[in-house]
Amino acid sequence: MRTLLQLAATLLLTGATATPAQITNPDTLVAPPPRNPAIHKPASTQDLQWLWQFTTGDKQALLTDERFKHLLADNLKAPQAFWHIGTPLSDAAQLFLSGPGTITSTGNRYVAITGCVPDQCAQRGLLYADLGARDPLLLFAALRWNEQSQTSDAPNAPFTLWLFPSRTLDNPQQLPEPIAHALRTWLFAPGHCHPLNITSVLVVDPNGVPHIETPMTLGLTQGPCTPLTPGTHS
Repeated sequence: MRTLLQLAATLLLTGATATPAQITNPDTLVAPPPRNPAIHKPASTQDLQWLWQFTTGDKQALLTDERFKHLLADNLKAPQAFWHIGTPLSDAAQLFLSGPGTITSTGNRYVAITGCVPDQCAQRGLLYADLGARDPLLLFAALRWNEQSQTSDAPNAPFTLWLFPSRTLDNPQQLPEPIAHALRTWLFAPGHCHPLNITSVLVVDPNGVPHIETPMTLGLTQGPCTPLTPGTHS
């Protein structure tokens, strides 16, 4: 598996250990600018209720809403090594969600926002939110084509799936079923009958510790294809 994805991108660019530490000269520290509590208050179930107004499908309005940008910045802080080294995870997520996609809700609790990189829609993104928990869980998923190999539309072209939960999962080797269901629905949409070759899955803790998994162990294998009915679109 290409030396375990180069040891999980060299442990997320060497910044990830079980207990991350950085040596900084305290004399060089600069106090961060004051945060506006109206915008940056900690996430809570009530804080995220505004997401529901966008589940009618107005995705462009959501992407340009300042609250959405702050939501990504406040919840997606892990280092990332799948898209342009040095790019904050929240910025990469915004890009991976900005192309064509959908906003859906299920069970009056879960919201899923999908998209892709404009003009590179083989690079796909999903933002999952569980708004039914007291401490809402968000998870950003990036399906990244490994362009060093075949073109993205070639049979058996390899992809890596990156998962970034907003808090450490109880067991990164066993995704909660609502998350697994949202991922399967997104990855294997009706009409996408060509096999999707996901060679590995990386679950990255908020502190940057990566866990290398496989689609099978996480329950993300592709089932029988469901053809589109006439007049529908994927």
